[in-house]
Amino acid sequence: MSSAEITTSNSEIPVDPDALPLALFDLDGTLTDPADGIIACHRWALGELDLPWNDAIDTSTLIGPPAEEAHALLGVPADKIAASTELYRERFAIAGWLDDTLYDGIPELLEALSKAGWMLGVATMKLEPFAVRVLDRVGIADYLDVVSGSDVARTRKTKRDIIQHAISTLDRPTSGIAMIGDRRHDIEAAKSLQMTAIGAAWGFGSIDELIGANADAVSLTPNDVGEVLLGQ
Repeated sequence: MSSAEITTSNSEIPVDPDALPLALFDLDGTLTDPADGIIACHRWALGELDLPWNDAIDTSTLIGPPAEEAHALLGVPADKIAASTELYRERFAIAGWLDDTLYDGIPELLEALSKAGWMLGVATMKLEPFAVRVLDRVGIADYLDVVSGSDVARTRKTKRDIIQHAISTLDRPTSGIAMIGDRRHDIEAAKSLQMTAIGAAWGFGSIDELIGANADAVSLTPNDVGEVLLGQ
């Protein structure tokens, strides 16, 4: 896959002269590499409950999904997942969010899209206050028109919920929306909303996972995303 059309949910809607295209990015595994902090927090949470760590697990599968799903993959008993995920989030609030590092090429991609007239946003399963902190710390917050994440009350539980919330908070209409993410959750949510879905193959999901989720395009680098969206 090498190209994708930017789509709207209803092609019969008249073009609004004030509308701009919108690129929504996943955070973990797409804009930043959070692996060290996230894995350390998962280990700490299980240790606090005297639960064993599954040494056989591919830790890349723990990056991106909700914490509840990650702990299920780790073998946490169903009746302890609420407690383990609460501990994970407590630890992440203290230390985990400090370990994110930007992927090479991300600032350049955001700069190019911004100069081309795109609105930019983040749609992440990370709790929104932590996402805001991470984005500010790594220096890309000023590029963004919207940051949407999970809320403390857990009313936004899926990536589809997160994307819809992001769009609802914009102060101007969109002429088309692209979602860029490294896991099937990103692609499947975007496709369910009739948006363009671009796989970020530099993250934690495999190319096979992204293609299997029916991505419109799979990009190997952030620069490739720019080529898809800007036609360069």
